[in-house]
Amino acid sequence: MKAFFSIVFIFLSSILWAQNPKEEVVVKTLEVGQKLRINACKSGQTEFASMDVYARTKAYNEKKVNKKTGEGLIEEFFKDKSIDAKRLPCVMGNKQYTIAAYHEFEVKGETKRVVLCYTAYPLTLIWIELDKAIELGEISFD
Repeated sequence: MKAFFSIVFIFLSSILWAQNPKEEVVVKTLEVGQKLRINACKSGQTEFASMDVYARTKAYNEKKVNKKTGEGLIEEFFKDKSIDAKRLPCVMGNKQYTIAAYHEFEVKGETKRVVLCYTAYPLTLIWIELDKAIELGEISFD
């Protein structure tokens, strides 16, 4: 799994380097348990374009979630309809969050990469569209 995240970031870094070869690109791995920074919003925005916040109204079975790998989190957290969702507001930016899970989905033949992060509230997760967040500069890896 660690090798996969390294490959993803090497690929993304090479794309960024090709677009601006004068800047040095630092390649970092992405692992469950590490910190990820959600940057401050751009001027004039009230919410992020690549992130949502999901809040459950009822507890979920955390015993079925492997906290070291993130396996089972998406299945258990989104299992029923006791969830409220909205775009992540800018007030939640300029902070670090712990990576809870990483998932890939096929949507209309295209691979979508998603990172889930824990917040200070146990029944709330941040859903980050990874490729879009990197492209827009909404996240960074310290």
